[in-house]
Amino acid sequence: MNGQILDARYRILKVLNVEEVVQTYLVEDAIIPGSQLVVKQLHPGSENLQNLANLQRLFVQEAETLQQLGQEHGQIQKLVAYFEENSEFYLVQEFINGNNLAEESLRGKPLTEEQVISFLLEVLEVLEFVHSREVIHGDIKPANIIRRESDQKLVLVDFSAVQEVVTTIVGNIEYVPVEQLRGEPQYNSDIYALGIVAIAALIGLPANEISRLQNQKSLLTGEIIWWNKNIQVSKELAKIIDKMVRFNYRKRYQSVTEVLKDIQQLKSGKVVRQKPSQTKIWLIMAGIASCMTIAMAAWFFQPSEPVITEVNVEQLYEDGVRNYQAGNYQAAVADFTLAIELDPQNALVYNKRGNAFYKLGDYQQAEADSSKAITLNPQNASAYYDRGFSLYALGKYKEAIADYSKAIELNSKNTYAYYGRGLARVQMKDNKGANEDFSTAIRLQPNYTDAYLQRGILRRRLKLQKTAMQDFEKIISIDDKDARPHYQIGLIHASNNQKYAAIREYTQAINRNPNYAAAYLNRGDLYSEMGYRLEANEDYNTALQLNPQWAAAYNHRGIHRFSFGNYQEAIEDHTKAIELNSQDAAAYNNRGNVNLQLGKYKAANEDYSQAIAINSQYGLAYYNRGVTRTKQGNKSGAIADFRQALRLFRQRGDRESIKDAQRELDILEGRPYPPVPAPSPTPTPTPSSTNRRR
Repeated sequence: MNGQILDARYRILKVLNVEEVVQTYLVEDAIIPGSQLVVKQLHPGSENLQNLANLQRLFVQEAETLQQLGQEHGQIQKLVAYFEENSEFYLVQEFINGNNLAEESLRGKPLTEEQVISFLLEVLEVLEFVHSREVIHGDIKPANIIRRESDQKLVLVDFSAVQEVVTTIVGNIEYVPVEQLRGEPQYNSDIYALGIVAIAALIGLPANEISRLQNQKSLLTGEIIWWNKNIQVSKELAKIIDKMVRFNYRKRYQSVTEVLKDIQQLKSGKVVRQKPSQTKIWLIMAGIASCMTIAMAAWFFQPSEPVITEVNVEQLYEDGVRNYQAGNYQAAVADFTLAIELDPQNALVYNKRGNAFYKLGDYQQAEADSSKAITLNPQNASAYYDRGFSLYALGKYKEAIADYSKAIELNSKNTYAYYGRGLARVQMKDNKGANEDFSTAIRLQPNYTDAYLQRGILRRRLKLQKTAMQDFEKIISIDDKDARPHYQIGLIHASNNQKYAAIREYTQAINRNPNYAAAYLNRGDLYSEMGYRLEANEDYNTALQLNPQWAAAYNHRGIHRFSFGNYQEAIEDHTKAIELNSQDAAAYNNRGNVNLQLGKYKAANEDYSQAIAINSQYGLAYYNRGVTRTKQGNKSGAIADFRQALRLFRQRGDRESIKDAQRELDILEGRPYPPVPAPSPTPTPTPSSTNRRR
C-alpha cells in the first residue's frame, strides 16, 4: 500500500486507520514535495450505477460545503480536494499536527472544572460558526478535536456529513444521541456529544470506557446519572452539562449560543439564580395541609411530562422491528434501546436488539443481549438459538453447540437450531454429528436449501461426491436461480479433472449471480491451466473488481501471470497479497518461485524461509528452498530441506512429490537414481509449482 499513488498525485506514506468502509492514509502531495496531507477513502454501500450517480452528486455537494467551512474558519480542518476513482470516494484533508482531546484529557485522570470550561468554550465557539452555516458536525468526540501544536488552538476535524452520504455509517455510538441514531440529527445533537465529552473529562473516564455512561441512565427519564459528591464540579456547571445531554432533544439547549451564554456567565461569576417557581412556593405552603391535599397539588402543578406507559414500549418495539425488517439496523438498535430503558425487564426486546447488533457485526454485544434475555427468561429457546449464532461468529464453537442443544431441548422442532449446531459441529470436526443435524433440519423443513447446501459441502469435503451431488441437485430443483449449488458442482468436477464440466458449472453460477467472485476466481484458474490466457486474466480482474481486498485473488492472478512469463506483474500480485495478509505462506512461496525463475536466489530463499516460518508443515516451501540452496551451492542446507520436504510429503501421501524430493536428495547425496519418467498429467512440485488453494 505504501508508495501507491492516488489521483495521479497523492503518494501514500502510511496507513493511519483501516475500517470496513473507511480507510485513512497519510500522504504526500507529489506537486509539493515534503507536504503531508490526510486522505480518507470511502467505500460506497452500493454498486448500482444509478445509486452511485446520486452518491456522487451528494458527495460533491457536501464536500463543497465542508471546503467552504475550512476556508472561512481557522479552527476547522481544511478540505484540500475531493475526487472519485474506481467508484471509490476520496477526501484530501489538511494534516493537523498535534494531540487529540482523547490523548490530552481522557487518560483516566479527571480534569479540573476550569480546564473543562476552557475547552467547552473554545469548541462551542467553533460549533457556533458551523451551525450558523447550517451544518451539523455529526461526529463530535475527543478523537475529532485536535489541539494544534503550532498555536495550541483546538481544531474540529472529520465532519460526518460527507462520510455518511457515501457509507451511511453513524459515528461512535457512545457520543450519539437517540435522535441521531434514528436518522434525525438536530443541531443540538452536537451539543449532546460535547456534553458527553465534558462528563467523561470531569469523571476521569478513559476513552475506552465512555460506554459506561450509557449504562448509568435513569430508568424513568433516560437521563444520564453521572454527578455525585466524589466528582469535583460546581452545581452550576453540572446543571449546564445536564441540560446539554438531556435525553429529549426538545429539552436540551436549543442553540450553541445559549450554552455559551450560560458558561460565560458562570466563568465571570455572574450566574443568574432563578427565583423559585410559583409551583414550588405553592407546594411549600401546602406542606401544612393534609397528605391528600399535597398529593393533589403536586399532581396538579407538576411540569408537563409525557406519561410513560406500556404503549410507549410497545410502539418503540414495533418501530424497532420495522426498522430491522427494512435493514435499518442502527435505527432498530436505537428503538430497542429506548424500549429497554423504559422496561428493563423485557426479555423479548433484549433478544431483538441482540439480533440487530448481530446484523451490524457487533457479535459481542449481540451475545450480551441474548444472555440478558436468557437471564430474564431461562425458557426462551430463541435467545439460546440467537446466542448460539453470536458465539459461532466469535469462534466459540463448543459454547455455541451447548446453546443450540439447549434451544433444541426447549423446542425440538426448531429447524434453525439444528442447522446452527451442524455448522458449529463442522468447525469442531464432528462430521457425523454435523451430517445428522443438517439431515434433521431437512426432515423438519424439506425445502431448506441452506441445510442441503451445508450437508452437500460437508459430503464433498469427505469425498462422498455422489451424495453431495444429490444435495446440490436438490437445491436446483427447489430454486433454479440459486447460484451456490452450481459453484459446488463445479468444485466436484474440478477435483475430478473434468475441466470443461467445471467451467460450465462456474458459468452457470455467474449467470445466476454476476457478483459471485469465487466463481470467477475458480473459472479463471481452470482457464489458466488450459492455456486460455485472456479469458483467465479477465476472470481474475473481475474477481478483484468485486473484492479489491481479496489477497487470494491477487495470489491466483500472480500464479497465472508467472505461468505466462509476466514475471514483474506476478511479483506485484504476490506482494499485494502479502500486504493484505502478512500470514499468507502461499504468497511468499509463490513470490519465491518468481524470484527463483529470475535468478534472484537470495530473495527467493528469503521468501521460502518466510513461508516456512508462517507454516512449518509447508512441504512445498521446503522443497523449493532446497532447489534454491542447491543453486546457491549450499549442499547441506539443501539436503536438510529435501529431507524435511520428503517427510511432509510422506505424511500427506503425495506420491509424485515424494518421488521428486527423493530424486533431488539422491542426486545431492551421490546415490544413483533411475531416469526421470515421461511427464505425468499431475503437476509435480518443481520450483515453479503453483499452490492455488480452493
